[in-house]
Amino acid sequence: SSLADHQKAIMADGLTIVERGVLEHNMVAVSHLYTSIYFSQLGDLLGVIDGEKAEKVAAKMITDGSLTGSIDEMEGLLYFHPSATDESSLLRWDETITTFCGQLNKVTDAVRAS
Repeated sequence: SSLADHQKAIMADGLTIVERGVLEHNMVAVSHLYTSIYFSQLGDLLGVIDGEKAEKVAAKMITDGSLTGSIDEMEGLLYFHPSATDESSLLRWDETITTFCGQLNKVTDAVRAS
């Protein structure tokens, strides 16, 4: 494996640093697609954790500011609160992907023409 030993270490939450990073990235991605989601569904969607662990990860991310949202513990729901910054970031990301695809098409066309 190409991961360093510290990247393979199991943290207190039972995840490696890499798994936690991927999980948090995917949590933010979900926040761009949903306005709210039940923790049980979120755990299933993320595919690596149960609803209880999804709630703990979401709570930590909200607390440290890496996710904007609120938790309804009674209903078991996570509400996402996108900010204007989140929307502009998504638009910039979309423009970057569009530009990349255009450049990739040009390179592909140039290779085919050779």
